Amino acid sequence: MMKPIHVRTFYPADPIGVVPGGVDTFLRGIIKYAPSDLRFSLVGMTTDNAARPRGHWTRCQLGQREFDFFPVVCVADAGQRSRIPLSVRYTAGLLRYGRPLRQGFDVMEFHRIEPALLFLNDARPKNAFFHQDMAVIRSDKADILWRHFPAAYFGIERRVVSSLSSAWCVRQEGTEALQGRFPNKSSVIRFVPTWVDTDIFTFLPDAHRSTLREHMAQVHGLDLTASWVISVGRLDSQKNPELLLNAIGKLRSEGLNVQWLIVGDGVLRPSLTRMGIANGIGVSMKFLGLLPPAKIAELLNAADVFALSSAYEGMPMALLEALGSGLPVACTDVGEVRRVVVPGINGAISDTQDLPGFSACLKEVVCNSQRLRGAPAVSAIQPFQPKAVLTPVYDNYRRMAIL
Repeated sequence: MMKPIHVRTFYPADPIGVVPGGVDTFLRGIIKYAPSDLRFSLVGMTTDNAARPRGHWTRCQLGQREFDFFPVVCVADAGQRSRIPLSVRYTAGLLRYGRPLRQGFDVMEFHRIEPALLFLNDARPKNAFFHQDMAVIRSDKADILWRHFPAAYFGIERRVVSSLSSAWCVRQEGTEALQGRFPNKSSVIRFVPTWVDTDIFTFLPDAHRSTLREHMAQVHGLDLTASWVISVGRLDSQKNPELLLNAIGKLRSEGLNVQWLIVGDGVLRPSLTRMGIANGIGVSMKFLGLLPPAKIAELLNAADVFALSSAYEGMPMALLEALGSGLPVACTDVGEVRRVVVPGINGAISDTQDLPGFSACLKEVVCNSQRLRGAPAVSAIQPFQPKAVLTPVYDNYRRMAIL
């Protein structure tokens, strides 16, 4: 029997904890669905220092797959930003625990470029995933810290990409931009879509949904007569939740009984709370906080509409999870949403990121949710099953291991 190929990932994730953001979801899927000839270890962060202590290897499990986990930093509240950026704390942790982390693997993988700087002289093959078209840092809508130092970011990117054996980007425009900046690496820079974990996010028949909806109403104090609009993600400027808040307010002012279910946390929660009270819709906003995937799946099945008001995106996994749960979608025209959202079939897309455009988009989906939900939504995600999407990624690890 051949020895498994060992991939070590360096990224401040805790796939066992409850952490907002698509990258943790992305990492969970790569590990969970990996074939038996691939072995994974993750150098990340811990949100539970007792169960997964910093500075120690812990054996963890996702689905049927086990992996080794070594946190180099502890994060008490994954929904909030600390005074010192997590990327800085994580890089300092890599330096602190450096030597043991450099041994015993075949392929190294990165989901941010900063940690890769520490491994430029390591001859082993390196793979990287880019979860955004980083041209966004030149936009005033960006909430990425690199927006203050774009020249420094692209200087680091040049050094890192030149050392990579392969790279993937979850946005087609981002893939093409990377290929344009690095023509000598264009053959190993490829697009990969995201996916939905259909073990967790599935469509429930109406009878089961009705029972679940009644339960969710009791647990969270929701109005059973309202249309439940749900959003899932960090509460920060990228997700632009203020636009969604104002759209909810506009729909209610027009006589529509809508309630906003907010799954996630972040720096904008206090200001959103104040805005909701000032706009007179505070009672229609339900902050549900950070939740594990199974709990999110229950809420998606009980809701009526999924809303995504982002200023920019790659290919948002939360949107795929909503469609996989049968929810129609109202969204801004960002990233790769048009790969799965078909206006008039399973949702609507706002061509503008202003209140008139997005509120009209949301109203259209709310008023037609019964026609748009179910099969039209679920069928859109069929090409984005994890095993199908990830097969080229797994094949790439095998190629890299023999370089």
